[in-house]
Amino acid sequence: MSSYSTTDTEAFTIAHARRIASKVATDLLRFQSLYNGVPSDATINDYEKEIVEFLRHDCVDTVTYGFKRDGKWTEAVVRYRALSGGILVSDDDPGKIRPRLDVAGASFTSFLSYSNNWWSKTPAERQAIENGCPFQRTSGTEPPLESGYWTEDLNYIAGGRGLGRSTVRKI
Repeated sequence: MSSYSTTDTEAFTIAHARRIASKVATDLLRFQSLYNGVPSDATINDYEKEIVEFLRHDCVDTVTYGFKRDGKWTEAVVRYRALSGGILVSDDDPGKIRPRLDVAGASFTSFLSYSNNWWSKTPAERQAIENGCPFQRTSGTEPPLESGYWTEDLNYIAGGRGLGRSTVRKI
């Protein structure tokens, strides 16, 4: 009797980053269809380009998109957390953004936190990544939630890496 084993490794490519980013963009398009055309197509395209760059270089820890009012996230928000390479979870379809949430007086925005990999890069490497993005972020502190709590609901996976999505649920 003989036996054998094989090892399959897959390098994470820009195509993988684009696949994951397209699912994030689909979520943002769902926001647009549910919340009076916000965010705009141009904003969604910029966010998609940015997340491709940060995924490609494995430099994102979390990124949050949604409506903020009085310095706090409303319930109409999603947060994505980078999943470590090789994690075994299902690759979900995007969507399931909740309709009819209160966004009166709120504006659509985003907050990104960098991974440890970002901080291990040289300033020149970080600048090169930022130059590949359609806009530059400023430093700050992530806003708290108005109410409720984060709950994980979907995963977007390609090339052995991915983003785990969380949405807000009421207490």
